[in-house]
Amino acid sequence: MRWIWAAVVVVVLAAANLSASDPSATLSFQSLSSQQQQQQESDQSDALIATIFATINHLVIVNGVAGAAESQLLQHRTVRWFDGEPATLCNAPPGSEHSECFAPSDRHQWDGALAGAGLILYGSVAKLDRYACLFDPAGTYLLVDEPSRSSPEQAHLRRLLGTLWTTRGAYRVYVRARGQLYGYDPFRRPAGAAEYGALVQLEDGRPLPTVPLTDFGGYPLRIEVFRSVYSNPDERASASKADQITYSGPDVMARDVFCRALNVTAIPVPADRDLFGDRLPNGSFTGALGRLVRREVDIVFTGFFIKDYFARDVEFTAGLYSDAVCCLVRKASRIPEALLPLYIFPADIWALLGALGLACASVWALLRWCVRRIKPPVGGLWSRRHRLAVLFNLPRSLRAAGPVRQTVQLYVDSFILLVSAPYLRFTRSGVERLFLTGLLLVSLIFVSLYTSGLAAVFVNPLYYPDIGTLQQLDESGMAIPVKYRGFLDDVFAVNYSRLMDSLRGRMQHLPARESMLARVARLGNIATVTRKTTLALDNAIYLTTRQLHMVPECPRMYNLAYVMPHRSAFGEQFNKVLLRMVGGGLVDHWIEEARYGWTLRDWRVARRMMESNFKVLTVVDMQFAFYVLAIGLTVSVAVIGAELVHFHRAHRGEGHGVNVLLRK
Repeated sequence: MRWIWAAVVVVVLAAANLSASDPSATLSFQSLSSQQQQQQESDQSDALIATIFATINHLVIVNGVAGAAESQLLQHRTVRWFDGEPATLCNAPPGSEHSECFAPSDRHQWDGALAGAGLILYGSVAKLDRYACLFDPAGTYLLVDEPSRSSPEQAHLRRLLGTLWTTRGAYRVYVRARGQLYGYDPFRRPAGAAEYGALVQLEDGRPLPTVPLTDFGGYPLRIEVFRSVYSNPDERASASKADQITYSGPDVMARDVFCRALNVTAIPVPADRDLFGDRLPNGSFTGALGRLVRREVDIVFTGFFIKDYFARDVEFTAGLYSDAVCCLVRKASRIPEALLPLYIFPADIWALLGALGLACASVWALLRWCVRRIKPPVGGLWSRRHRLAVLFNLPRSLRAAGPVRQTVQLYVDSFILLVSAPYLRFTRSGVERLFLTGLLLVSLIFVSLYTSGLAAVFVNPLYYPDIGTLQQLDESGMAIPVKYRGFLDDVFAVNYSRLMDSLRGRMQHLPARESMLARVARLGNIATVTRKTTLALDNAIYLTTRQLHMVPECPRMYNLAYVMPHRSAFGEQFNKVLLRMVGGGLVDHWIEEARYGWTLRDWRVARRMMESNFKVLTVVDMQFAFYVLAIGLTVSVAVIGAELVHFHRAHRGEGHGVNVLLRK
């Protein structure tokens, strides 16, 4: 070891003597050392670049030719070359001279081409923001700065990379300038800084910037929540916070647990007045969809139907729950109390009872015909006609009547016995009595059911039949206005059946401030569509008070999920936490809690409705019986009056005939 230290001392002394004797040699030695240092840094950058693009098989080279260092990346990879200014690259029309190499007609084609690919861009750092259309959250990018340029300022470079992160969601963007390799870590906060996002100088052995797996360290996450089925404004909490609206519900519970699980700081974004959003004629979007397209929010914690919104810049999270879209109409009107006794049995039961009465009368007529065929005993004191009249207990008016008149009377008596009405002249025939005993038992059952049903219809209100199927809704001819344009797309399937096409043609977009359910209950001549769950939560009052009726046949079933920007860097972590909440039953538990809470909230109204079902019967409720009695008495008086007039005229004619005979 001593001879090694001696050699080192000799070399140092020689260098000192050489520098003292020849200054130019000193400069050459320093230049050589600087070149060696730059070469070493360049080698380290090349190794890091190779590590960055190690898993990427497709590369795009823009505005340059790969140097010796970058040429090693092109081996065993698919490479595309493209040259042009930023305006040309972002807006190259199809069929242009550039399309033969790589023809992006708009930034969506760039996004599709760069998804999972790598891009090496040669140019100036100052023009980095002009190439924003080329950056995609799923891509990996390397900007090779022009060697003639001076080293960029770190503050300016950090600002440019931060802009790409906030506007395009891309964080795997690296810049190589003068042998140094820089990256941007959006989840790192520099010491003493208030904002997240740090410019990192990459070195060999240091990890590359990545998305945290579970702990984001308090990273501010822009979250939007607006009024929906599972997120309703909390009036008490909002009153204490005048500057913002506070929401409550299953979606809000999921947001809070989500933020705690990932250790992020929720930055509430005020809801847009268009809520879900809509597509404008120029292709842009409003509401939450527009904010997601512009990347103004990181996630929207309000359930969206998983369907095509014609917006390519949004993406759904894992599905959380499902719901159906059903049609609503106004509840049918209540049946007047005067007609309630007619609605105790349905129409088919009444028809069956009528047929039973006719059948019983026919059997009775057959039995009487058989009894008439029996020959009277020889030597009887009574004539056959008198004997049968006594046997059948016929009144004097029917003894001399023909067989048709007597048969009609049998049918009338059968119905009288079937309804347990008073019957005075019961037959003396043993066979007929046996048959009529069975008829009276049937009558007892029918009358018992009728009297019990009569009490039920007066206690529990009855309504006319509601619309029960989509076919009946189509036959009603009602218009179907909806508040959200998204319902017009696929609630009723296209080209599925004539029924669906007919209902689809009646849908109208009506962006009114008034609640569509309240409008349907008020007008009554229109229908609407809404989520089935809303009728069990905040709009349950309409069904409880019997203002609306839901058609049991729902035309569409959807899965619902939250929404985030397309290819968001948070997507994998977000879905992991959400799937854990769904798998653990937390989402279903929160939904059941919300339903129970809404039940307690509407308990007073529900209790009043339940109390109204138990009513004391009065004379007004029995008005049908009095109407029948009044009609019967009126008819009886009219018949008696007609008989008196007929009797008076007949006797007056007989008296006039007697006077004529006496005169003669």
